[in-house]
This record gives sequence, C-alpha cells and structure tokens, in this order.
Amino acid sequence: MIKIMWLLKRKPGITFEEFQDHYEKSHSELGKEYFGHLIKRYRRNYNDRRILDTTPPSVAVMMVAKQWDYDCITEWEFEDEAALAEVMRLVTDPEISRIHMEDEEHFLDLNSVRYFLRCDTRDTGVTPAR
Repeated sequence: MIKIMWLLKRKPGITFEEFQDHYEKSHSELGKEYFGHLIKRYRRNYNDRRILDTTPPSVAVMMVAKQWDYDCITEWEFEDEAALAEVMRLVTDPEISRIHMEDEEHFLDLNSVRYFLRCDTRDTGVTPAR
C-alpha cells in the first residue's frame, strides 16, 4: 500500500464551512472523476475546531496550544506503484492540471500546500479498555 498525505489550508477570506463545502462538492468530485479508478482510498480529515466552543477552559487552553492552522489532511492510498505512476502522469497532463488548478484557486491557500509522498504508516490497532 502506498499513501500520500496532503496538508491543506483554506484560502484567506473564506470560512471553514465554505472551504469544506467546496472541497466536498467540487474538488473531491474532480479527484474521483480523474483519479478515482486508481485511488483505493480517498479521505479528507477536517480540523474541526468547533470542539473548542464546548470544552472547559482548563482543557481548551491545552487544546488551543496544540492546534495548528491547517484545515484538512487528505489521504490518497494506492494499491501499487503502477497506480501511483498513472496518477502522477495524469496530474502532469496540461489539461487535467489546468482544470484542477483553476478549482484549487477557489478554496486553497496554494502557497501553504504540503504533502508527504510515500508515508510509512504504522498501525498499533486498538487496545481493549481496562
């Protein structure tokens, strides 16, 4: 299994809700249309800061100190090297690239996008409650 993780921030001037709505209704749909047959799993993990509104102040201080300003971590998982190579080929296609870049300009802070290529994921599983 091969995984890429994208760290994404919203474009200045748009709300978190606008960011999430555009990502879900437009950008992720483009991803499924062009790459869906190659990506085994496509997840978006949103940084939901609303918990801070209902958290006791003593706990909220700790949570705020550990918060970061990225709005989403996106995961793409591929079955094999061939699928990853084909996505990379498609991403660099001038027409497909143009379509995605034009959409990204609506909701992403493009200068802040970061990614991990080939994450080495470790899973400890779950531990029964004591």
